[in-house]
Amino acid sequence: MTRLESDYYTYMGYDSDRAREALSHYLSFFPTGPVLELACGRGEFLDLLRAAGVPASGVDLDEGMVERAVERGHDVVLGEAVSYLEGVEPGSLGGVFCAHFLEHLQPDDVARVYAAAATALRPGCAFVAVVPSAGSLSVLGYDFWRDPTHVRFYDPALLSFFAAQAGLAVTESAGNPRNDPGPPPQLWPQEFEPVASLSSSVAELLGAAEKVYPAQLPQHRRIRRDAESNGEAVTAVADPRADLWSHAAHLISVLDERMQAVQHHLAELHRAYRSLLAQLYPPSEVYVVAVAPGGEDET
Repeated sequence: MTRLESDYYTYMGYDSDRAREALSHYLSFFPTGPVLELACGRGEFLDLLRAAGVPASGVDLDEGMVERAVERGHDVVLGEAVSYLEGVEPGSLGGVFCAHFLEHLQPDDVARVYAAAATALRPGCAFVAVVPSAGSLSVLGYDFWRDPTHVRFYDPALLSFFAAQAGLAVTESAGNPRNDPGPPPQLWPQEFEPVASLSSSVAELLGAAEKVYPAQLPQHRRIRRDAESNGEAVTAVADPRADLWSHAAHLISVLDERMQAVQHHLAELHRAYRSLLAQLYPPSEVYVVAVAPGGEDET
């Protein structure tokens, strides 16, 4: 027996309300009882089951955890969870649940848990195992190793293998959407808001220029009296102001096209980066639902 885990929880200040919020995702897998929770800790999931009217009990190796769960009014015993499950009457349970327990065990003991759960469950009832996600960068590189009693990760595919070896059918395997903190806030990019094209502005610019030079602008010319002809002869010459408007409009159009192309590439990079963050920081825990066979024949 030990108090290491409970002392660690107290030291780290883990929030029971936050734990219940995450654990509430698993309530739907246990419509009836009795449910046995392995390594039940302080009893947060037992709180939820009781509120839902589902009879449940727990077992935990840590004396401090058991004390806190009993203080909450739960039926919890102090003992080694694997051996305790192996001693349960066959076919007597409406569900078996464990959250963040299997990563404390060696593979041989995990196989024992699945074999014992398959024996203890009624036909059609579920064993739900929740473990830290090795696919999450923060969990893999940091969070997992903060707990002094963790042994190794268990991927859902590996847990599905143990379930199949025990004769259980896996019906669901996923990440918990209620335990999805995402990447650190400083890694999220700002929302990308592209600037609108300037084509309409260029058209307005040319329209304004045509009002200033209504006759001359289309031909890019103006009429100027020839000073040497005593004001009688006229000469058609290029109007530099009209040319300036035309060149400015062309330059703005070229710059606008290039800006729109750059914005397109930036938008693609923005989407790719957000997608990468989602891949690196999925939900912090994953779960596997394994069901005892024969439920369709249950009356």
